[in-house]
Amino acid sequence: MKNTWLLILLFICSFFSCRNDRVAHDLMNRAEGFIEADPDSAYTLLNSIEVPDNLNDRQFARWCMLYGQAADKLFKDMPYVIQLNRALHWYKKHGTPEQQAWMGLYLGRSYMEDKLFIPATEVYSEALDLAKEKHLYNVAGYICSYMADLYEYTGQVSEERRKFEEAAEFFKKARNERSFAFALRDISKTCVFDDSTSLALALMLKADSIVTTLNDLVGMASIANGLGNVYASIGEIEKAKSCYQRSFSYDTTDLAPHYLALSSLYYSNDILDSARYYQEKADCPTDNLYTPSDRLYMGYLIEKEANDIPKAFQYLEQFYEAKDSLYDEQKQVDIVDAEKRHNLFTVVKKNRKLQTDMYIVSSVAIFICLVLCVLYQARDRRRLNKINKQQLVLDEKEYQLTELRNEIREKEAVQKEKGETEHEDVELIRNKISQVQKEVIALKCDKLQYSSLFKQIKDRCQKGHLKDMQALSKKDWDSLIALIDSACPNVLTFICNNPLGLTKAEIEICYLSFLGLGLNEEAILLGINTDSVNKRRLRTRQKLNLVNTKTGINEFLISQTL
Repeated sequence: MKNTWLLILLFICSFFSCRNDRVAHDLMNRAEGFIEADPDSAYTLLNSIEVPDNLNDRQFARWCMLYGQAADKLFKDMPYVIQLNRALHWYKKHGTPEQQAWMGLYLGRSYMEDKLFIPATEVYSEALDLAKEKHLYNVAGYICSYMADLYEYTGQVSEERRKFEEAAEFFKKARNERSFAFALRDISKTCVFDDSTSLALALMLKADSIVTTLNDLVGMASIANGLGNVYASIGEIEKAKSCYQRSFSYDTTDLAPHYLALSSLYYSNDILDSARYYQEKADCPTDNLYTPSDRLYMGYLIEKEANDIPKAFQYLEQFYEAKDSLYDEQKQVDIVDAEKRHNLFTVVKKNRKLQTDMYIVSSVAIFICLVLCVLYQARDRRRLNKINKQQLVLDEKEYQLTELRNEIREKEAVQKEKGETEHEDVELIRNKISQVQKEVIALKCDKLQYSSLFKQIKDRCQKGHLKDMQALSKKDWDSLIALIDSACPNVLTFICNNPLGLTKAEIEICYLSFLGLGLNEEAILLGINTDSVNKRRLRTRQKLNLVNTKTGINEFLISQTL
């Protein structure tokens, strides 16, 4: 009973799990359609899937892939390491090399977000090797770019430049001109830090030419800003100013960083009024978390240089307040993130326990089913062996009966020719025939008891409280009559000839007699009460002249056909 309930529970869990997977599947289909044109909507749809970790492995891996794509476009955090590890494990078994490479990239970025540089490097390297082996140049370029970011974080400028150069080569092979231009921009930045300003300028001008040809406004704004930084580093203020202003015109969605760059340019060249002007203009909404505090610090530097000490200290105080506020905000984000991680680990732990329990219950259920099957087969084999043995004995007895009948006919013929009276040995043969007939009757009745149909019908009688449902149908009657007629072929002839004028109800009693049931059981199969069954039995026995004998109805019928 306990195992039955566990199986029912597993079925219910599987049903709702499949239903949740279908809902998630529909949401992911919609999100996938929004990834390129409207990543915000895609990101919202993916976040609307409750506890994605409860999805099956295939659906969960797909969710991680789509989430990574949306987060990449929106500059959001990647899914957690534990999630991406699970997704990568699935893609390694069932995904394409390109899917494996992208998932490796997302996992490496997730490690980077957790400041786990060694695991990030290992995952990046593995994904890069796969991308190079399969000639997946585009994803290889992105992996190299993020590996360069890792080296930038650790201060390894030469390795950073090497990786950006590799990224540029891969993007060039992939004919991804936009990303190729950005890779040149990033190489240029490393050259500025290495005082290779002429090379930096050449690379940035080449990048600017590419994005201008593509007419990519966002790319043009970014490259123009970078070009302005290069010109600023070599003291060409007017060209730097021109580049910054170009970046304004290309991208008006986030002007604060551009204004601050201009302010820094003028401050570096002691043009304090212009520096102050753009520093004040930088006081506008921005997506960059650090621009507001950097603007305040620039105000402090400008006023300090202008010898306006009170205002400089005012900016400095505001700067520290902004830094503290940003720190507190990040701290709160870290706390929320820690809570999310804890909840995620709890869900994963519960899922693993549930999965283990399901495996155990399934294994036990399968084992029990196998044992039951083996027991059933063994029991059925014994039943069939019993039937076969009975059939062999029955064939032997019927053969013996035929021989005895032939023998008595021969003796009677001889006696008739000689005009002799019946000898004693003939009477002995008659007695032996009678005994063998009784044995044949017993064997045929016993053989029927081991048939599967008889067992099924008898099982019905165990559910006597459902009489209407357990009564024999026409199909049941046909099967029962066919089985009895096959075992006792001449019973059908006797019933069809009906020399004693049996009614349909009495014929049913005749066939039920082979089951050896009591009044209650026959009442269940006939769908009537026991008194009615008793009356039918009595009428049947009267017509068969069995009222004052112990001979069973089935025995009488078989004896009539021997």
